[in-house]
Amino acid sequence: MNNSYGWNVGLSDSENYINSCKLIVEDDSSFLNFKSDQNYNVILEHVDENLGKHYFNHILKFGKNLFDQFFEKFCENDSIGNPNLCLYHGKKISPTTLRYVKNSLDIIDLCSGIEIKKIVEVGGGYGGLCKTLSVLCEFEKYIQVDLPEAIKVQEKYLKFFPEVFSKLEFVPCNELKNIENVDLFISNYALSELNIESKIVYYENVIKNSKIVYITYNSTIDYNLFVDMLKNHGFNFKSEYQDYGYHNNIIIAAKM
Repeated sequence: MNNSYGWNVGLSDSENYINSCKLIVEDDSSFLNFKSDQNYNVILEHVDENLGKHYFNHILKFGKNLFDQFFEKFCENDSIGNPNLCLYHGKKISPTTLRYVKNSLDIIDLCSGIEIKKIVEVGGGYGGLCKTLSVLCEFEKYIQVDLPEAIKVQEKYLKFFPEVFSKLEFVPCNELKNIENVDLFISNYALSELNIESKIVYYENVIKNSKIVYITYNSTIDYNLFVDMLKNHGFNFKSEYQDYGYHNNIIIAAKM
């Protein structure tokens, strides 16, 4: 990959995000409030209350029993970093954690009847989806691939959850090598923000070695080309368009 790791984000936003990651790792006082930091929010933890309502409604429709059963465990993701908390039907939780719960329910449904031992996530942010998914999925290994600066944030954050941290492997994106025998590949927006050359790198090194893929796209750039690669490799492809107000998602869910 090139020096920017193929990330198609404005220079100012990317620099602010990377610098905020460095500060979060180096300064404990910044870590205490990182989910409320404006520079960090440019890329992550920016789901607003209204978008959270859409995620909440999706959860009520497709996973209310699981949500109620594991609500306290899901809320552990809000116990660190001082996120913005909102009330949804009397339940106080951050909109971002609601998004991770929604993603986790999607993934559990997609993987129904299949044993998931090895997961690779590209662009895991601070590790919020990993922590949330761990409530519903007893994986054995979870490999986080991300910017070197973001990887260090994930390490610092997920150490607060030892039962999850013990199963983790961290791979800076500039050190990515071929990863075999992947049960589940996840990318929550990150892949869609890369140039096509970088998408192909991840496809060749991880995705084509995976049994199941779950990818959230927030851009249509290179989308058709990427979908064609999946289909040509033999994935049974499913996508759905989801309108969530101020931005839209295309969910790619596919199995070998």
